[in-house]
Amino acid sequence: MRIVLFKGQSQYGSLRLHIDQLAAALAAMGHEAIVIDLLLPDGMARLNAALSQPVQFFYSLNGMGVDMRVADQTLYDAVDSLFITLHVDHPVHLWPRLEIKMDRRLIVSFLDESHVKLVRDSFPPEHFAALSLMPPGANTSIPPAMPDEETLFQDWAVLRDIPLLFTGTYRGAPQRKWHSAERNFVTTLFDDAADLALSQDTLSLEEAIDQVLAVRDTSLPPASRIQLIRKSGEVYRYVEAYRRHQLLVTLNAAGVPLVVYGKGWEDRPFPAFDWRGEGSFEETLRLLRRTRLVLNSNNNFVAGGHERVFAAQINGAAVVSDTSRYYDRHYTDGRDMLFYRWTSLQTLPAQIEAALADPAGLAAVARAGFRQAATHHTWDVRARHILDLFAAVNILTR
Repeated sequence: MRIVLFKGQSQYGSLRLHIDQLAAALAAMGHEAIVIDLLLPDGMARLNAALSQPVQFFYSLNGMGVDMRVADQTLYDAVDSLFITLHVDHPVHLWPRLEIKMDRRLIVSFLDESHVKLVRDSFPPEHFAALSLMPPGANTSIPPAMPDEETLFQDWAVLRDIPLLFTGTYRGAPQRKWHSAERNFVTTLFDDAADLALSQDTLSLEEAIDQVLAVRDTSLPPASRIQLIRKSGEVYRYVEAYRRHQLLVTLNAAGVPLVVYGKGWEDRPFPAFDWRGEGSFEETLRLLRRTRLVLNSNNNFVAGGHERVFAAQINGAAVVSDTSRYYDRHYTDGRDMLFYRWTSLQTLPAQIEAALADPAGLAAVARAGFRQAATHHTWDVRARHILDLFAAVNILTR
């Protein structure tokens, strides 16, 4: 098959790397994977050249390119091809791209099962050709090459000179930005929903909103509920920022020696941490081969998986992460991943200290995590999932 993959803007380059590694996986399966970099001056010329022959489907992340048009049609209707995308952010941040209408050609995957449910419940049944759960794959190296397990774990504790690593942006102290609006039913509801979501480990913001509405003896028609959730973007950002801030405050107060790469750390209030610059996703892949334990904050994906986890595992690092319904289903605490919970965050520093004090035990967790990622979370596995979606939609809708 001929498959066109779109590549564009990406913080730290992570989404661009995802596309490159997926393209390599598809090419290894015998498909012609054509990567179009929309940031290049000749990107559109390359796309036009690719369209000189039939394209079975187009692929992107976060719906990039979904709004391309030919006259009064989407590009994909015009060339009679499917458009498949993985949204790696919450749907409230990408809603206009979900609203693009095409003739049963739009397939959207999400990295969190609560995102799948929200979108399924918010659009007419015929709007999408298919929806699915699919976390990002595990990025290995550049160019992609599957690590050898025995080589990866040879002298594991000796060669891994970074005890604890966190890669990510520091967003500052959380702010309830919806407070700039007049205090009313919606803003007070958002306060209550944020507090409720933060009081539990794996409650999605949409579920919290629904529960607050129920407590207020209020039932909204579907269209009004969707509008309410669409307006909750700042609430979602607050919950995510609050959790990350509290995580960092807790570790810093305990003096946990965290090595950090990412943006926003210049004026950081965390003297215990060793910030080593902004970094890039390409650099992160090299760091993971030197790291014993990777700290993950799951970006409030309460029922999903984060790319940071699978990349760490495939590169031989152990992971300590906040739990999610997805991880609870596929991993076992202490066997192939270490978990912490927001409702007992104060226990995390001692948990990290104990893990780092037992290199042999931590190496066993890392090796078990590697096997999980190598079996279930490679880009080869994700490529087969995408191809299965393509085949299913062709059978059911074309």
